[in-house]
Amino acid sequence: MSAAPRQLGHEGPGLVNPTPDVPVFPAGRARPGTRESDLPRFGDLRWQLAALDHGASGRSQAVNWESVPVSLRAGFMRAGWAVINLPTPEILLHRSGSSTRPRLSPGSLKRTFSAWRRLARWLAQHQVTCLDQVDRSLLEKYPQFLAERGLTRGPVTTEMFAITRLWAYAPFLLPADRITMPPWDEPGAEPGDFPGAPAGGAGENTTIPVHPAVMSPLLVAALRTVTDFAPDILAAWRDARSLLDRIPPAPRPGGRADIRAYLQRLRDTGQPLPVFTGRQTGALARAHRVTQPGKTGPGRPLAHNRFIAGTLGVTAVQVTALLAAEPDVLEGVRSGAGAPLATPVTAQVGGRSWRDGIDVEDVMDLAVHLAAAALLTVAYLSGMRPQEVLNLERGCCTAGQREDGTVRYLITGRHFKGVTDEDGNTIPGGQTRSQPWTVIEPVHRAITVLEELTEGPLLFPRRFSKAAKPRAYLGDAMSVITANARIARFAAWANTLAAEHRREHEVIPADPDGAVTMRRFRRTAAWFINRQPGGRIALGIQYGHLRASFGESYGGRSRVDMLQILDLEQALATADTLTEAAGRLNDGEGVSGPAAGRYIAAAREFQAAYAGGFASKRQYRALLDNPRLQVFDPPQALLTCNHDPLKALCDPNRGKPGGQPQRTPSQDRCHSACANISRTDTHVERIQAEVGRIEAEIADGPVPLPIQQRLRQRQATLNEIIGRHQATRIHPYSPEDPSDRDPGE
Repeated sequence: MSAAPRQLGHEGPGLVNPTPDVPVFPAGRARPGTRESDLPRFGDLRWQLAALDHGASGRSQAVNWESVPVSLRAGFMRAGWAVINLPTPEILLHRSGSSTRPRLSPGSLKRTFSAWRRLARWLAQHQVTCLDQVDRSLLEKYPQFLAERGLTRGPVTTEMFAITRLWAYAPFLLPADRITMPPWDEPGAEPGDFPGAPAGGAGENTTIPVHPAVMSPLLVAALRTVTDFAPDILAAWRDARSLLDRIPPAPRPGGRADIRAYLQRLRDTGQPLPVFTGRQTGALARAHRVTQPGKTGPGRPLAHNRFIAGTLGVTAVQVTALLAAEPDVLEGVRSGAGAPLATPVTAQVGGRSWRDGIDVEDVMDLAVHLAAAALLTVAYLSGMRPQEVLNLERGCCTAGQREDGTVRYLITGRHFKGVTDEDGNTIPGGQTRSQPWTVIEPVHRAITVLEELTEGPLLFPRRFSKAAKPRAYLGDAMSVITANARIARFAAWANTLAAEHRREHEVIPADPDGAVTMRRFRRTAAWFINRQPGGRIALGIQYGHLRASFGESYGGRSRVDMLQILDLEQALATADTLTEAAGRLNDGEGVSGPAAGRYIAAAREFQAAYAGGFASKRQYRALLDNPRLQVFDPPQALLTCNHDPLKALCDPNRGKPGGQPQRTPSQDRCHSACANISRTDTHVERIQAEVGRIEAEIADGPVPLPIQQRLRQRQATLNEIIGRHQATRIHPYSPEDPSDRDPGE
């Protein structure tokens, strides 16, 4: 029996039974600076585990045992203390496919204990009052119960493994706290043997990308804010801080006379009185009526005491006291529509100023939105994980010139995933990444904006908020939850701005798969890189640079990382293209172009090899490595590229000594004479629609002659393609099998 972590195991294999005053974890494992008196104790019904996370962006990790039925509570708490303080049993570390560590992170601990609480409530419903009463037949029913509650494959797996962990610690627990081996852990058992449990793994990456109709306008709004609006917001930020810094700490002699003279100038010149507007107005007015009854009425706006104080170099109390004692000084003074700064507004949207002016009360909101736009830009365009982004520090991004004259931007920062000590335990604070992230220019610009906007070492400090709440057990950086909330508020603000400027096409719709979170950005970037949608944002070239920067950032990594996500998305995009190709051919569509035979052969081969599905890592690797199946069909290109690096005219290094062939085509350099081109009837239908659109544009109104000539040239080129297709197209079911030849050879 043990009373503290250090006593366990000194005299034989002690059993876990800590006294109420024993710390939940030792001070040596807490974040540096944590006092031992602040550590949670075993007897507490609420364990705050946040101090186990040494990262600056840590969040609250509180475990509430009060919701566990009383009869089972002590047993689960003893088991929880064991999981925190004892190394993970070997049976879990050596389990096939296991990624568990000798010591769990606070997030994993909280998820495990949350699963136990749900199990405890279910056990109580089955009249279980002690853990040693849990038998095999009872556990066998639990996965089915979870499935009936609507839990999907992943969560059911997590809940089952939490129970396995409880069983694995049984040798260290009191006899009354031990459960029997779960049936899914018995020799020869498979998870799929149990109703509700998954029949297999969760795949390479089950994170759902942000819908392209959401991500495109969201990224446009973020880049516009960081690029166009940032100078105005930063200037207002500096002016507002300068204004408030001029307020003295104590009342200044002669201040009341200066305030009277200021109000007289407003009366004489007709200039407006700065007043409060917005959300805080009602609360301030009510408070003023309580403290100064009869001094203000519903028709009189509330003077902005801090704005006036900063303007005159007096205290806000002096302004408030004078207006309360001498309300007549406001007679004849015109009230304004707020307290606007003198900061000029230079940015425009659609040819007009993006806002009329910047009120001092709007500055913090705008600064928070600017920081959110910078956060979104860095997180999405760098491929970094959320915790890696939120722990970035001032000076992390450097620019260097390559020998060819191009600029290379590098980010140096901490990484956390897979960072372990010599014993295999996760290092709570992570470590500086040996290989910097290579990023593109918009990321560097966003970081520059953040360095001007924030103070201190961190780019995303927790205190950068209108209502920062200090928490001793948390780090100094913004948490992921706060960051996600900032992104949501930024999207709402961007939509308001789009509505004000009548730019409905820039409205960010709600994502059908739930909230847009930082965790979804890496998978979304990979999706865009491999599909490169056209349309209003036209970021194909930008995404090409992004692929190159990801390659530099992750090319030397041996473990699973961003490049595997990119490869997965490329394989999925190729599979979608070939599935569509097979469908077109089965519907009887014709194919033209020098690569028509290769297009038909690729569709047939894919249909034969992957007709039953496409899921495993081996399958997607085989698809990427098969040179015959590298088919790309970007909607905006009006063609299919059957990519053969030796024939690709889009590759400027093709045929040059020492040049590396490109794995994928460069869609911004597509050449009409390339031997990799093919077109189906579907492409020609799109071309015909484009010809009609051009004709309508010419006929719609007066078009300048040079533009009209270019449109006619484009129309003639497209008509030639249509005629050539109709004259030369072949069909997969023609007597001569086209898969045996390449018409371009």
